[in-house]
Amino acid sequence: MAKKEAKQKSKESFTITFSEPFAAIVERKPNERHNSLKILSPVFYHHQLNKFKPGTKVTLEVHTRRAKRTDQQNRFYWGAYLPLIAKETGNHNLDALHELFRSLFLTKGVVEVMGRKVRIKKSTTELGVGDFCEYIMNIEAETGVEAPPTENWELAPLREPIDEPDTNDPSQLLTKNK
Repeated sequence: MAKKEAKQKSKESFTITFSEPFAAIVERKPNERHNSLKILSPVFYHHQLNKFKPGTKVTLEVHTRRAKRTDQQNRFYWGAYLPLIAKETGNHNLDALHELFRSLFLTKGVVEVMGRKVRIKKSTTELGVGDFCEYIMNIEAETGVEAPPTENWELAPLREPIDEPDTNDPSQLLTKNK
């Protein structure tokens, strides 16, 4: 009887399978009315399609390529902003804060797995540069904690290095570098 109930439940629930993104170029062949996709790596494309059973209905999402969030953005997030939020809120578990923000702002959907609802979330590695900035602004709005300046995280344009003050000259230690 338990197996039958499980089968009935599985008919009511569904599974979402995601492929990895694959690159293509939109092209139009001579004498054709419609654009088509030229897959840049047919082997990888077919590997991704093999994740699905024949006859499975799928949704195909096509979008222009965008720059992924940078390593500098990631270092800023984990090295400056999450620790600042932890300090300001008293919630010192950075992983828990990250999971909270992903749940709030990066949810793809909710699915049922083994009779339980599970929230499917994007990884911040899937975000573009602009999307990541929007993610940070959403966190600012949610927490009321303003993100610190980004200059020291190599997010601003690179500048000439600033000369370090001469530690033997006390007057240089009192002035601020410009």
